[in-house]
Amino acid sequence: MNKSLTLLLVLLTVAVTQAQEKLITRTGVITFSSETSMENIEATSSQAASIFDTSKNVIAFNVLLKSFKFEKALMEEHFNEKYVHSDKYPAAKFKGTIDQDIDLNTVQVYNDVTISGSMILHGVTSPKTVKAVIEVMEDKSVKVTSDFKITLATYKVEIPSLVKDKISADIDVNLEANYK
Repeated sequence: MNKSLTLLLVLLTVAVTQAQEKLITRTGVITFSSETSMENIEATSSQAASIFDTSKNVIAFNVLLKSFKFEKALMEEHFNEKYVHSDKYPAAKFKGTIDQDIDLNTVQVYNDVTISGSMILHGVTSPKTVKAVIEVMEDKSVKVTSDFKITLATYKVEIPSLVKDKISADIDVNLEANYK
């Protein structure tokens, strides 16, 4: 075998190995909800981008705040303009490390996995630890789901006194990402 062909095979092997170390999705689904006795608010985005670096056990998410869709257009407008100021702070981000060992070569469900990292929302970075379920599928894809809460005050999202009884101080967040 000539040197050029050998070099090409080595480079392809390295590229395939590196590609397998990073799983991605651009269609992660994030839903958040606020429930109070006066009003229930829910919004969903199916455009969360995420990378799962399997060599480092690191997961990172990025979701544009304007991608969240609400039942009522006025809620969506208020969310973007009055609460999260999405023109100034366009995205919410999370980057964390999986605290347990995960075998991505075996079809298995890992319940109660801890992911420790930080979340950026509304220009504020705060430590965040979440629990997740990680499922390794037969086709070697990986599904990650998580339910957690965020406190609006932590991220300096102010709720006007006029509507404070309609918006919960703690927001429930549900996340699902299917990596390939």
